[in-house]
Amino acid sequence: MALARADSLMTRLLLVKPAAAVSAAEDTAGTTRKAENALTLSLAFSGARCILQYALLPFLLPLVGVAADATVPILLMINLAAMVSIYFSLRRFWTIGYAHRWRYLLVAAAALVLLLAFTCYDILKLGAA
Repeated sequence: MALARADSLMTRLLLVKPAAAVSAAEDTAGTTRKAENALTLSLAFSGARCILQYALLPFLLPLVGVAADATVPILLMINLAAMVSIYFSLRRFWTIGYAHRWRYLLVAAAALVLLLAFTCYDILKLGAA
């Protein structure tokens, strides 16, 4: 009962109309694989952002004569792309009734919290410049 209420709440928050749960045998179109790929892509955006901000850009940009503050708009765009990708992957999971959607929600929520924190930090840094 509580899980059904939570599912109903999530469908409203994600603005989706849930389909009947898709079993592995019925998943001939690869819907589950597409949903998992969408989440993987969104988490890859988050990882790419961290690698760019902390490993590549601080060292590469000064070598080519570009100030480090020029990276902020690039990172904001990557953050936005990652957040949108996470949102749409969660929508897909709830639409198809994916069996592991609650587990992915925990991972996605943690990634969103970090992305929001990084975005706020970057906006503050952009405003101070």
